[in-house]
Order: sequence, then structure tokens, then C-alpha cells
Amino acid sequence: MENKPSLFQHTMTWGAITGIILIVFSLVLYLVHQSANQALGYLSYVLLIAGIIIGSIAYRDKVLGGFISYKDAFVTGLLITIFAGILSSFFSFILIRYIDPSVVEQSIAKAEEKMINRGMSEDDVERAMEKTKEFMGSPLMVLIGLLSFAFIGTIISLITAAIVKKEKGPFDTGAQAV
Repeated sequence: MENKPSLFQHTMTWGAITGIILIVFSLVLYLVHQSANQALGYLSYVLLIAGIIIGSIAYRDKVLGGFISYKDAFVTGLLITIFAGILSSFFSFILIRYIDPSVVEQSIAKAEEKMINRGMSEDDVERAMEKTKEFMGSPLMVLIGLLSFAFIGTIISLITAAIVKKEKGPFDTGAQAV
């Protein structure tokens, strides 16, 4: 009898795969000085969605025998996202805190420019920048990153679960065609 992985093991594996892909993508953007490119940043969502869908389909087909409920598909996608978010958030923290603290200054300069262009007063901009500097590179950043991943992952998983789900019909016996 084949030893099948638990949901936790499966989602941890696919979360790690997805997280590593997101880290490599972020690292490439960083190395080519495109970290602040918002259009390229959206590709990370595409990579996350792909990781969720592929990991959920693999769980459905290889572990559950080809069928998965909407609820189970949602939980699978959410757990994959959480594990990927843990890796990605810690990578961002290490990058900003230890590898290249100048990333914070670049991000703050861009944010400051946007606020000024929106017509915010100099005092408001200065206060916002002080709060941002305190936050960036702090351990709180990891927690906020994880919460952001969980929120985004919830929305994405609600959508992808509808795509991945495959309920047993009344005539399905669980035996797969050979």
C-alpha cells in the first residue's frame, strides 16, 4: 500500500516550492533593479496562483483519488499560500534588514514622491515616512507580510477552489479508470 502524504505535508511541500519560486523571482527583480516595477510585481500574483492551482490539483489527483470538495480545495490553496508567505516574508525581511538596507530608502523615496504628487502636505508626508521607516526592516514587517499573504491567499483560494474542485457524482465508486 502506497503511503500518501497528509494535507499538511502536501501543502508544506507545495508552499515551499511556490515560496522558493517567488523568492527567486524577487531576487531576479532585485538584481536587475526592477524591484519597484509594479507591472512586473503583478507577475508574483500569477506565480502564486499557479502554485496554488498546481498544488491543489496534485493533491486532488495524487492523494484524494481525483476528487476534492470546494472546502478541501480552498483549505489546500490557503495552506499553500501561508507556507509560501512564510518563506517570502522572511526573505524580504532578511533582504531589507541585512543584505541591502538601501531598498528601504528607495521604497520610501518612491512612496514620498507619490504622496507629494497626490497633494499631501509636507508635514503629513514627513509623519508617514517616519512611520514607514520604523516599520520597514522590523520583525513586525514579517507579521504584516504573513497577514497580507493570508488575506490575498484567502481571496485567491476562494476563486481557485471553484476551478479545482471535482465532487464525486452519485455513480462514482472511487475506482479510477485504467
